Order: sequence, then C-alpha cells, then structure tokens
Amino acid sequence: MPRRFRINAPAVASEIIDGEAVIMNLRTGAYFSTRGSGSLLWSWIEQGVAEDVLLLALRQTFPGVDGQAAPALEAFLSQLLEHELIREVPLQGPIPSPEPKTTPVNVPFVAPLLEVYTDMQDLLLLDPIHDVSEEEGWPAPKPPEELAPPT
Repeated sequence: MPRRFRINAPAVASEIIDGEAVIMNLRTGAYFSTRGSGSLLWSWIEQGVAEDVLLLALRQTFPGVDGQAAPALEAFLSQLLEHELIREVPLQGPIPSPEPKTTPVNVPFVAPLLEVYTDMQDLLLLDPIHDVSEEEGWPAPKPPEELAPPT
C-alpha cells in the first residue's frame, strides 16, 4: 500500500534555492540541506506526491536507476521521518497522486543525501523576546540564573 507524506508544518520551514533544499526544524533547531535527487524528492513531497509516484518519478528522471531507486528512496524517507521533517498522512478514499513534472536528465543518479547541521541549534532555539539579556540584547542569551523560573 503506497504511503503519502506531508511536510511537518508548522515546525518545519524550507526553501529550494538553486537546486538545493534548505530545511529547518524549528522545534529542534537543526537545519538540513539536500541537493540533486534529494531536492527533487523534497519538492515532490511538498506537492503531496504518493510514495509509489515518487519512485516512478525517480525512474523517469534518472534513466537506468531502476535497482537503486527503491532502496535510496526508502532510506531518504526514513531519514526525513527520523528528523521529524515529514509525517505520514493517511490515504483516505481515492486520493489522486499528482504526476510530478519530470524531464530525464543526463547526469548519473546519486542517492539523496540529507546533510544535518546542529552548529546553530542554541541560537535558532533562542526566543528573541524572552530569552535575551536587556543589557546585551540579541543574540546574547540571558545567564542561566535569569532563565530559571522564580522559586
């Protein structure tokens, strides 16, 4: 049975810039990057394309990928789910899967790679209104004793 996924909004924000999907999980403060086939898959997931159509689209876009497509897609979806970037949504009744626009490319297939960055996690999770020092302002966080609730 095919699965369908959605971007885990509002916790996840993303933008595709020059063929690179830049994705941020606002709950965890981690951000992500994926290019090539990963960026294509991300754009198709944004459109609500079902898993079986994602696989078909990979095969149409990258001729000769047949044996690599299914395991690469499954691994990529697992990573996206693990990082809570997407969520599975139920297929209720006959939900049509839109056909993604695919044009065969003359580049070899490279399995999608999700790059994970946590170097700015503390800053991205900082609340600019409540968690900053009045003296130093943004982006200097309050000292830990000021963040603790009064006892």
